[in-house]
Amino acid sequence: MKSKKKTSILRFVYIGATILVIVLIGIFTVDVEEMEAAFTVLNLRWMFACVGCLFLYWLTDAVLLNDITSYMYKRESFWHSLKVGIVGLYYGALTPFATGGQPMQVVYMRRNRMPVGTATCIVGVKFVVYELSLCALFITAMVLYGPELYAQPGAMFWFAILGFVVNASAVFFIIMTLVNKTLVSRIGNALIRFFSKIKIIRKPEKAQHNFEHTINDYHSAAEYIAHHKLRAIGSFFISVVNLLFFFAVPYFIYMAFGAPGGKAVQDIIALQAFLYIAISFVPTPGSAVAAEGGFHAIFSAIFGAGAVFAPMLIWRFLTYYLMLIVGSIVVVFDEVFAIRRAGKDVEEETESE
Repeated sequence: MKSKKKTSILRFVYIGATILVIVLIGIFTVDVEEMEAAFTVLNLRWMFACVGCLFLYWLTDAVLLNDITSYMYKRESFWHSLKVGIVGLYYGALTPFATGGQPMQVVYMRRNRMPVGTATCIVGVKFVVYELSLCALFITAMVLYGPELYAQPGAMFWFAILGFVVNASAVFFIIMTLVNKTLVSRIGNALIRFFSKIKIIRKPEKAQHNFEHTINDYHSAAEYIAHHKLRAIGSFFISVVNLLFFFAVPYFIYMAFGAPGGKAVQDIIALQAFLYIAISFVPTPGSAVAAEGGFHAIFSAIFGAGAVFAPMLIWRFLTYYLMLIVGSIVVVFDEVFAIRRAGKDVEEETESE
C-alpha cells in the first residue's frame, strides 16, 4: 500500500514538473502578440481532424496487437486489445524509456487467462515490428529530406542519429538472440560485470537474471517471426500505418494554425519522425523536457519563433497529457470492474458450497 502511494505521489510530482517546464518555455520564449495572432487563425475543424488522427493512432495500435495475438494465440476481442494497448501506452508514458508499458500489458493479458509466456512473446513481437517500422520511417525521411534534416538547429541532427543507432541496436540485439543467443548472453553478462565494478550497477545478480530473462523472451519472439515471415510482414505494415498516424498529428495542428510556410503533409511527417527518434533515448518519462525543447527547436522555423509555443502546447497535450487522462480512466474503470468480478466469483463459490 505504501509503495503504491509513493508511486502515485511521484507520478503527480513528475507531471507537475513537466508542466513547469512548459510554463518556463512559455515565459522565456513566447512573444505574446504573436501567440495571440496565432490563436486568432486557429481552425477548429482541423483540430477535430487532429484529435481524430490521434484516436486512429490508438485504434491501429489495438489492431496491431489484435493481429499479432490472433496468429500467435487466438482471436481476442478487439475491445480487449484496445484496453491492453491503451494500458501499455499509459504506463509507457509514465516510465523512463517507456519500460513500464510492456510488463503491464502482459499483466492485463494474463488477467484474460492468457499464459504469461504467450503474452510476453506477443508483446515481444509487437516491440520488434515497432522498432523495425520506426527505423524504416526514419531512413525514408533521411533519404527524402536528408539536407533539410541536417540543417536543423543545434545538435538535433546528431541526437537523431544517436536515437537511430540506439533503436537499430535494439533490432540488431534481437536478431542476434536468434543467430547466437549464447554469444549475446556472454557479452551482456560481461558488460554487467564491468558496470558493477564501476558501481553503475548495484545488484549484478539481479541484473544478470533480468538480462537472461529478456534474452529468452526476445529469442522466442525472433524465432516466431522467422517462422511466420508473411504474418510478421503484415504486422510490420500495420505498425508503419500506426506510426504515420502519430507523426501526422503535428500536420493537422499546422493546418489548424493556417499552414504558415506551405509545407506538405510528408514534410511535417518527416520532421516529426526526426524529432521522435531524436528524443526516443532520453531517460525521462514521455521524453519530458526533450520533447518540448525539440518541438520548439524544429518547428520554430515553420510556425515562427514567437508563435511556436501555442502549437507545441497543443501537440504536447494531445500526444502526452491526453494519453495520461484516457489511460488513467481506463485503468481505474478496469480495476473497479475487476473488483466487482472478484466479488461475484466469491459469491458464486459461497452459494455453491
